[in-house]
This record gives sequence, structure tokens and C-alpha cells, in this order.
Amino acid sequence: MTFEEIEKFYKKDTITVAKELLGKILISKNENEIFAGYIVETEAYLGEFDRAAHGYGKKRTPKVEALFEKAGTVYIHSIHSHKMLNIVTCEKGNPQSVLIRAIEPILNIERMEENRGKSGILVSNGPGKFTKAFGIDDRFYKMEIQIIEKNMFEIENFFEKLENKNFGIKYDISKINEKYLYLDFENAKIPKKIGTSARIGVPNKGVWTEKKLRFFVEGNRFVSGTRKADMKDDVWE
Repeated sequence: MTFEEIEKFYKKDTITVAKELLGKILISKNENEIFAGYIVETEAYLGEFDRAAHGYGKKRTPKVEALFEKAGTVYIHSIHSHKMLNIVTCEKGNPQSVLIRAIEPILNIERMEENRGKSGILVSNGPGKFTKAFGIDDRFYKMEIQIIEKNMFEIENFFEKLENKNFGIKYDISKINEKYLYLDFENAKIPKKIGTSARIGVPNKGVWTEKKLRFFVEGNRFVSGTRKADMKDDVWE
């Protein structure tokens, strides 16, 4: 994607961005190791008039300052010591964002399990779970999320995923900077069906409690709260 295309993507309305982030690959680098996974669950937070949003009323404090930056900025906040990863949307000064809620892990899964002390879906089926698995913390606050370019994976010196032979994408460690988080659009997947619901953990916010602003890859086992009976293997086009 060109710079102009990336900027245009983030400046779409927040609900559209929340849906279109599903299937994109999120990448982080921590202690010279790369972690990657497909985004499978998001929530939209609509800023000034959204009573559940940290940007409600456009009240600027040091903790939420990142929300007022340009689209594509990382906003990190904590809930009970768990780090929550958000991507800012819309034009600068309009404090809207998308919360990344769950990831289907695809790269460096064993180390993710070590980081979490859990295995299987418990590694990354929640917003505080996958950030711990990926080593995502406050150092990314207010940083601009980067986009993986073709020259970052079509090269000879690469970090290759070993846990899943079906995942053939190769990333070059030397081109991934620990200072940033990355999104890979080139190797993204398209969900067969996007489910919607009210956001999780948003009580007593009037109509905003019930608004269907949570989006997820329907049937994906890593979506938070998915029952075993609803889990499917074939969830991507």
C-alpha cells in the first residue's frame, strides 16, 4: 500500500476501519523475536458522543492524549494492569479509535504461550491476553503504527514460522523495529462472515451499552467468549 492509501484507510469512519482490520496481520518485535497473528475481533469507540469512549466529551488529559493524534496512532490504556491496544482513526483532534480485542496467533506461538503461561485459545482470545503474548506495553503509546512493505518479507535473510507449516510468510528481523507495531495488509485474509454484538464490559452507558459496535470473525475459535459449539475451522474466504 502507498502512504496515501494507508492514510485513506485509517481516515475512513471508525466502524468501517473496525470491520476492515479483521484479517489483517498484527506484528510486534520483542527481545529480537517477532510475533504475528490475524486480527479476529475489534470494537469501535466513537469519541466525543460515545459515553463508553475515553474520548467522550473531548476531555483531553495526559493519559488520553494519543487519541487526539492523527489516524494510525497507537493508544494504549490499562484495565486491572492488562494493556489494551487501540488504533486511532479519523482526522486529528477527533478522539475515535478501534480496540483490538483478539488475535489468531500464527508466528512464534510457543513463545506466546510462555509469555502468557497458557496454551491454545487462552493465549490470545482477549484484549489483555494477546498484548501479554505479544509483549505489547506502554512503549508503543503514541507511536504511529507501521505498515509491512514487500521488501520486508520477500528476501533471503528471514525469520520463518516453524509451528504452522501452512503459514509461508517470511519476515526479515532486521527490518522490523522494536519501537513500532506493524500491520501486514499484503498477506491479510478476508472473513467469510463478520459477526456483530454490543461491546463487552460496557455497563450503564445508556444507548451506548447496547450499540452493536463489536465486530468479529464469526466462528473463529480465538474470538473471546466463543462457545465450542460455534467454533469453525473454515472461517476465511
